[in-house]
Amino acid sequence: MENRFIIKDCSLIPSEGSSLKNTFNIAGGNPSISYYESIRSPAISLSLSFIDVDQLISREGITGGEYLSLRIGVKGYDKDFEIKPDKHLMMLNSVRDVTTSSSKQEATLEFVSVESIINETARVNQRFTGNVTETVKRLLKGKKGIETKKNLDSDRASNAYSFVGNLKRPFDTIQWLCSKTQSSKNGYGFLFFETLDGYVFRSIENLLDEQAVEYKKSEKVEGDNDDLRILENNLNQTNDIGMGCRMGMYANKTIYINLDNASQKTVDFRIESLKLKKPPKLPNRLEKNPTRLMLRVLDKGALQKGSQKKELQKESELAIYQSKSYARNNLIFSQSMSVSIPFNPTLRAGQMMNLRFPLRKGNDQETTTYGEESDDDVSGKYLISELSHDISNNQAHTQLTLIRDAFTA
Repeated sequence: MENRFIIKDCSLIPSEGSSLKNTFNIAGGNPSISYYESIRSPAISLSLSFIDVDQLISREGITGGEYLSLRIGVKGYDKDFEIKPDKHLMMLNSVRDVTTSSSKQEATLEFVSVESIINETARVNQRFTGNVTETVKRLLKGKKGIETKKNLDSDRASNAYSFVGNLKRPFDTIQWLCSKTQSSKNGYGFLFFETLDGYVFRSIENLLDEQAVEYKKSEKVEGDNDDLRILENNLNQTNDIGMGCRMGMYANKTIYINLDNASQKTVDFRIESLKLKKPPKLPNRLEKNPTRLMLRVLDKGALQKGSQKKELQKESELAIYQSKSYARNNLIFSQSMSVSIPFNPTLRAGQMMNLRFPLRKGNDQETTTYGEESDDDVSGKYLISELSHDISNNQAHTQLTLIRDAFTA
């Protein structure tokens, strides 16, 4: 395969207090790079293995705290894949797998976004009121939060929520708020994660409505552009009715306990209450009988009498909304596919992809042909759940985990 990329810069940059005194370029050490994003993670990460011909690790005593500067040019794309120390701030978190021989040293460096380290030292102890999206902004950018300068791509919440931090970490607090946030489209469930462009706090429904990038499974995409071709794919999981029953995906009963007055509220959930575009066709018994019984503490936040009307104050509203939010989050992972494509530096976790798989005809390799018709069982729109840019041995690929719920596909 033609070498479609060039590593223009791969350097360790000293930080205040680090043992490294000068910027050190390790691009000549035949680096293998794996960059990772996920809609389930509030931090991006990168793993870098290289041949340490100058024995930098042992000579400088590097153990962590240095910053990464990385720039990779990719054929066919105007912009390089770039991690800038003044913008993205990825810090060396650990050094592992150090092997030393008489002539060389090999090591693997693990980098994470600086904010994930700051998150470990920060605690939320103040009281918050008002719109949930504004609270998230305060936790990320405020003086008593992470104080990040990165961008935040957010949907405006349609509800307010009051609570006391209780010394939780900022990222844990935001993840906790996701199930308590309602979008203007009456969607249920928010996601919080980080990409190379910054932080994302958006509703699942709005992410699913975004424009999709087109990819096709073929030997060669029409024309000279080979970038939009699916190299390999594997359908990891289709809708599992048994697992769906075990998770209470179609029907469940949740008993919420109010610790303030020792009362309880029972909420019966049915999947049709989510008003899906393509409701599942299930046996009557699954639609009517709850397959999971859950016991939860009713999380009312720190509401006071006379607080904002838009807050989800009533126990019934809180319980019903949280049940729908949990169910919607589970549904989005009901179908999963792994896909390998040529290195695409523009893709991000949380983006939509529209995949086309030609319908296969024939039973063996010799007689198999692919027509113009699409295989509707696997073709269609997917959400990028996980993304990994892998560069090694003069080859570069983007590995994706794609998800969708089988009922809105």
